[in-house]
Amino acid sequence: MPPHAEPRARPAVGLPTPCAAAFVALAVLAVGRLLVPAGTVAEVSYLVVVLGAAVLAWCAVARGWRAGTWTAAGVTLSAVGDLVWQLRAWSGAPEADVSVADVAYLASYLAVGLGLRRVVGRVAEGSRFDRFVDTAAVFVVVVYLEWVLALEATVSDDALSPLVRTVWAAYPVLDAWLLALVVRLWFARAGLRAEAAWIAVGAATWFAADLGYLVAASSSAVFDTGWTIGSLALAASSWAALAGRSTAAAPPAVRELPVSGAQIGLTLFPLVLPGAVEVWAFARGTDIDPAAGVLVTAVVVGLAFGRATRLARQQAQLRRVLELRARRAAALAADSADALVVVDAVGRPLPGEHPRSAVWDAVGEADPAGRQDLLDRAAAQPGRVCVAELPSSTGGGWVEVRAVDRTAHPDVQGLVVTMQDVSERHRVQDELAHQAFHDGLTGLANRSLFDDRVAHALTRTGRTGLDPAVLSLDLDGFKTVNDTLGHPAGDELLRQVAGRLRDGVRPADTVARLGGDEFAVLLEPGPGDHVEDHLAVAERLRALLCAPYEVAGRVVRVGVSIGLVCADLDGDGTAASLLRDADTALYRAKAGGKGRVVSFEADMRAELLLRTRLAADLPEALAAGQLRLVYQPVVHLGSGAVEGFEALLRWQHPLLGEVSPAVFVPIAEEDGSIESIGRWALREACGAAASWRDDGADPAPGVAVNVSVRQLRSPHLVDDVAAALTDSGLDPAALCLELTETALVHDTEQAARALHRLRGLGVRLAVDDFGTGYSSLTHLRQFPVDVLKVDRSFVATIGRDGAQPRIVEGLLELARVMGLSVVAEGVETTEQRDLLRDEGCQSAQGWLFARALERAAADELAIAGGVLGPVAVPS
Repeated sequence: MPPHAEPRARPAVGLPTPCAAAFVALAVLAVGRLLVPAGTVAEVSYLVVVLGAAVLAWCAVARGWRAGTWTAAGVTLSAVGDLVWQLRAWSGAPEADVSVADVAYLASYLAVGLGLRRVVGRVAEGSRFDRFVDTAAVFVVVVYLEWVLALEATVSDDALSPLVRTVWAAYPVLDAWLLALVVRLWFARAGLRAEAAWIAVGAATWFAADLGYLVAASSSAVFDTGWTIGSLALAASSWAALAGRSTAAAPPAVRELPVSGAQIGLTLFPLVLPGAVEVWAFARGTDIDPAAGVLVTAVVVGLAFGRATRLARQQAQLRRVLELRARRAAALAADSADALVVVDAVGRPLPGEHPRSAVWDAVGEADPAGRQDLLDRAAAQPGRVCVAELPSSTGGGWVEVRAVDRTAHPDVQGLVVTMQDVSERHRVQDELAHQAFHDGLTGLANRSLFDDRVAHALTRTGRTGLDPAVLSLDLDGFKTVNDTLGHPAGDELLRQVAGRLRDGVRPADTVARLGGDEFAVLLEPGPGDHVEDHLAVAERLRALLCAPYEVAGRVVRVGVSIGLVCADLDGDGTAASLLRDADTALYRAKAGGKGRVVSFEADMRAELLLRTRLAADLPEALAAGQLRLVYQPVVHLGSGAVEGFEALLRWQHPLLGEVSPAVFVPIAEEDGSIESIGRWALREACGAAASWRDDGADPAPGVAVNVSVRQLRSPHLVDDVAAALTDSGLDPAALCLELTETALVHDTEQAARALHRLRGLGVRLAVDDFGTGYSSLTHLRQFPVDVLKVDRSFVATIGRDGAQPRIVEGLLELARVMGLSVVAEGVETTEQRDLLRDEGCQSAQGWLFARALERAAADELAIAGGVLGPVAVPS
């Protein structure tokens, strides 16, 4: 059992009915033997009782009382002695004062005594010396009485041989030893008194029978009954011990003193005994040798002196322990954060409470009113614990104070106050509260706190008439920093951005990080503030955030797009709606080229609702058959013949009608559905081009398919293209993949690898909208492109002043130098067609030739080998 564990009650082990019946029968037989005349019946009855007692003792051992083995052995040896003695008598052997039976008898005393010593050593408290003194005192008393009554006469009887005198004297001496052990066991533990009672009965009856035998110098039925009853009692002690062990559930009560009054009396009683015996002898006129009394007195005085000396040492040691505990408690009360003090109704420590509690004094200095209120509440409810957490003047800490009125208790007579330092708990609670409302990386407010601040600002608007403004900010180019310099550098950049935002607004304003590289600012309105003032703050923040940063030993730049919304005093805006409108304006800023500040306007909300509706419906549009491809012819400007078609996406929404690709393709890019849509478009376009060849078109026109930024980054693009070519059977040279400059420069190394793999399939590659964004010769040299497409914005400027724009001339010259084919987009007038043709542009597409055709019309045109433009006349 581990220390301090509560002892568990074992299952009850009662005396089995057969054993109980056997005990009763043997006891009746033992007592009834007094009525039976001497003879064989009486002798057999005697043997039945003692042998039965031995069997019952061993039954208790078998049931689990292993400690009773010595007792069972003792009862058995006594029965063996009786059996040997009786067999000698029945065999006619001459009667002897000492025989082999005495060996068994004496051994039985030793066995029972050893068993008792084991029990005493197992359960008795105190030291071995204390047990020795208690046992020796009883032993001396009993031996002295035996000496006076019979032992002196036996030892001094010269008619007996030394062996006989020794054996006969051994019986009372061993009896005295057993009685001494029984008395020591009786005082050892309350839970063993039933067992001790049976052992006491057994030892006492054996002692009385042995002493009577010595005094009378003859046997009788009464002595025999004493021996049989003693054996039964010793056997019963094993069963009593077994039952006591099984039901004991609580430890014995702790004594207040090292020894009890009864033990002290037991030690000192022998000092009175010799004098009492002398008085008794004098009254009877008997002459008693005083030597034995003097010897007993000397021995007892020595034992008592040893016991008293040890008791004095124990008391001194106990006093030192108590003094040490008192000093330690006083030190803890003075210096520990967990302390106890007893005070009067106004908080003054009672006399004897020394030293004063520093914790209690610190609480009184920091919050005397709170401390007194706690004491008043405790005094109003005697016996009930009142609790309060009060500040301490020591280091700004907090103390949990518990007070209970024990004035009526005679040993207390005051209010008991216990104190525990809870500063750490308060610190953790404050930290958790801060974490719940602040961003862990930047220390800015998080979304929950920002929403709360905006809600309070809107509430104040109703009283002050001043409208707050909300800015939604998103960094431009942050992902590039994260990808190139690593996430730790990205985190440092975010912390620097947070610092600049804090420095760029007024203390009353709230700056929050909503997640990733998204921030928000609540601009609290001041008297005279207008929308223009909020715009000026937004522009100032944009300039601050666009300045260079030093991160990871390198100088980096990022931009920022900002959406601004002002609360409407007459509206019913909420924190969520304001942030939503600011996000809408932010989206418009990013869509307009980034690095801008855009104010929210009412029509943006309708645009946002439409975008939200389309984003929800787009994932199901492909499966519902709402998407289709249309084909815009690409015409050779020299012959006017159709060279191929550009496959263009269309979405026929069931409720909204035709949705422009310029609207839904960016949505598909954001939610990732563009990959599945692009895979479908590849298969459809390749299938159409293959059908034109199979249906006899000569020459069979090719097909161009647009590839988005997300598709180009996908590791599955090359496999998707290869699968579309394989499934359709289309010649790879008939397929042209068009990519925007934005897609190519997003990750140039990855784009170059993807394009080389696509070129390995045999398909042609075109750069769409060239010249509108990140155009550079480096990109054209790095990527294995075949076709350069001139954007419609440049084509639209042709013919306005009767000349070719220089940008178009430069693009055409660049294509000739690099050996690239050129396709002009958006040709709508004959002037544009003629100027492009005259400058050497081979191909064009636009409404001048045909609008985008449905599949059936495209099939018909491809198979017929139609001509959509004039034939160039050779000069």
